[in-house]
Amino acid sequence: MTMMEQTKKDMKEMGKAKYIALCVVTAFLTLAVIGGLIALVVLSEKPAADSYALTTKVVELDRENDVVVCEDFNGNLWEFYGCEDWQIDDVASLLMDDNGTSTIYDDEIVSTRYNGTFEGWN
Repeated sequence: MTMMEQTKKDMKEMGKAKYIALCVVTAFLTLAVIGGLIALVVLSEKPAADSYALTTKVVELDRENDVVVCEDFNGNLWEFYGCEDWQIDDVASLLMDDNGTSTIYDDEIVSTRYNGTFEGWN
């Protein structure tokens, strides 16, 4: 007896409703396993332990040299290139790399994101 014949025989014995229920459960479990594997891969991509977010305010634009100067809440100044759409008083979120040290003076900007304006920030 071939596998196909055995499956047909099994289907007749189980009845169509039970066979369909079994197929649905099998499909659901397959999707759950695939979804779990995808989630595992996505969630395992953690940010580096030496990175942190820093909220800053744009305080100066040097369009001639294409430099944006930002100030954080502690008064530290940070610079990055790319003046294109930046304006004074824009809020810039910076992803920082602390270079594995405890001091901020060697930290580097990894990426920048526009976060609106904050005209009331002094």
